[in-house]
Amino acid sequence: MDIHRPEDVKRYLSKWLLDFAIGIYVYTYPFNGDIIDVTINRPSGFIVSEIINRYNLIEIYNELKNVKNSNIEDKCYENATYIVKKIGLDSIELCNTIKKTLNCVSCIALGLKDSNAIAYQLISLKKCRKIERYIQIKEKRKNIDAYLWLCGEIAIIDTKNSFIIEIKPVSQDSIEVINKRISMLRNYKYIILNFFGYQRFGSRRPVTHILGKKLVHRDWGGFIETICGYPFPTESRDSIASRLQWYESRDMLYPYNSIEKSICFKTIDSPLKIIKTIPKNTLQLYVNAYQSYLFNVVLSKTWLDIIERYDLVKALDIIRKDMPFLPILGASTQYPTKISRDILNDVLYTEDVKLEDFYIKELGLFINGDYRKSYMTIEDFQYSLSDNSIKLKFTLESGCYATIALREILYTDPLLYT
Repeated sequence: MDIHRPEDVKRYLSKWLLDFAIGIYVYTYPFNGDIIDVTINRPSGFIVSEIINRYNLIEIYNELKNVKNSNIEDKCYENATYIVKKIGLDSIELCNTIKKTLNCVSCIALGLKDSNAIAYQLISLKKCRKIERYIQIKEKRKNIDAYLWLCGEIAIIDTKNSFIIEIKPVSQDSIEVINKRISMLRNYKYIILNFFGYQRFGSRRPVTHILGKKLVHRDWGGFIETICGYPFPTESRDSIASRLQWYESRDMLYPYNSIEKSICFKTIDSPLKIIKTIPKNTLQLYVNAYQSYLFNVVLSKTWLDIIERYDLVKALDIIRKDMPFLPILGASTQYPTKISRDILNDVLYTEDVKLEDFYIKELGLFINGDYRKSYMTIEDFQYSLSDNSIKLKFTLESGCYATIALREILYTDPLLYT
């Protein structure tokens, strides 16, 4: 057994506040000490497109732009599939907007795409009163362009996401450092730890998991306080001032979203009653975010445990072969190995949570556990250098986060690339 010295293990540790806030304590590979400064021109420098059954949606979208209008079949009103290009809004808001526009009973998005990116994604609508070949919606910084693709049920067999990301390092030295890190990733076959990414929690105000924890703890008052108050240092100055004012007067100057608008102006004599006015699927997303945070903590601690005892090559071999999946904690979690059982019990004790707490009877929520791959492989990786910028192209399995891949390449403050 190859034992690392303590100073070697420290090279794997993150130093960034945002990482620690969402349970990411480690990098997959040791840090070489070179801190770089980069920018990504969002949203234009960050493009994501779903790959459905091996079809890249950005290509289909461009084809649909050139298709002449034709008659809309009756079955489209029952089941309609659109390919959407969106900018400036998340996938949940996208679905709600399209559903309202076409007066549909339901809308499902395959994945949650970053709001601060150009995203091409598929949405499936059911029982719509209106169907249009092309939908365009522009509101301030929000932009939706949607083309009708298919009518009737669609069989989705395989999903991935392709990314095109342009990084602008501030110096030639930074470019050389990035080249070295890409070479290191190539040497290890582009394998990295499969953390849940920043947008799962909020990259400027990462509190969705804290809201989930408040629900699991039945801390109803704390839930309201976290939504309306609880300023985070990376928020805008106006947002921080607004949240501080809420503590004084229970009144917000700048409510950020519809949830804040609906509950941050009410008296909190009965916080549980107020929480019940929030849609159940939104409450479930908060608890899911807490599960994601717990997974990140478990994966971080698992990796630290492994690299304290083995060299990097052996550690990667263990995570791929012996621990390819780790539990997402929930009401019915099973522990697959002794090492994960010990770490999971330690995390639950620290969080003061029991698995049965994920059955939140007061809100009618039963949140099951699940499993998630402990590592991911960056596929089809390409990069090119031009005009002092680096363009990355790669593919990830559905559920993996490009910002986590960027994190391993850049080793810098995540606020620079999220």
